[in-house]
Amino acid sequence: MNLDKRWLRRSFSAAAADYDRLAALQRRIGERLLTGLPRLLPAGALVDVGAGTGWCAERLRYRYPGAEVLLVDIAEAMLHQARKRLKDEAAYLVADAERLPLVDGSAALIVSNLALQWCPDPRRAVEAMARALRPGGRLLLSTFAAGTLAELRQAWARVDRYSHVNEFLAVPALEGLLREAGFRTWQVDAETLRCRYPSLAALFRELKGIGAHNVTRDRPRHLLGKGRLRCLEAAYSRENGAVVASFVPAYVIAVK
Repeated sequence: MNLDKRWLRRSFSAAAADYDRLAALQRRIGERLLTGLPRLLPAGALVDVGAGTGWCAERLRYRYPGAEVLLVDIAEAMLHQARKRLKDEAAYLVADAERLPLVDGSAALIVSNLALQWCPDPRRAVEAMARALRPGGRLLLSTFAAGTLAELRQAWARVDRYSHVNEFLAVPALEGLLREAGFRTWQVDAETLRCRYPSLAALFRELKGIGAHNVTRDRPRHLLGKGRLRCLEAAYSRENGAVVASFVPAYVIAVK
């Protein structure tokens, strides 16, 4: 996937302070993801990959009292925010999801809410999570799938030839990654959420505020002029005056 990891790290670090205020969609998706938590788990660590400000990890700590909880994120500023939430009741690790520095078979559960789509090589990330899980361990993962921000992609295509929207995996490709990583069983479900915004500016503010704006390598490196933004406004279709953006979260439950 055509993503610039250095820019990604800076983007999420810059978003850390305001992330929780703007991350309603992430919490909604996280709530559905965590309905797949099992009642019992084998011995081992509970790992939140792409933990952000610790929203999911906090729920793991309450659901499994006494378990070791580890938060992993590529953006150190996100983990500073997470520490304010969980204090010293968890461990924190600044690391890349594609290169998880975890002992093989050390995790009973890995949760990853909306992080995989920001991995330039999602295959390596899924393989790293599979390697860290013990036999019988479980992966709960959500990621934005193909079709996400389709309206924005279509509008930009009418304006210029730059890459303005990140690429997202199709569900069959995601299932292929799980198979190749050696998971014994898996289930993948997807839904389409259509979110309404009063303006394109409001959509862009939310994407920027949660660190989810364009981080592709061939994104335009110059500031977007008013003329180009006016062209985008004209190209973007609306419903009853509202800007509608589609998000397609895919939910994975996989057993090692």
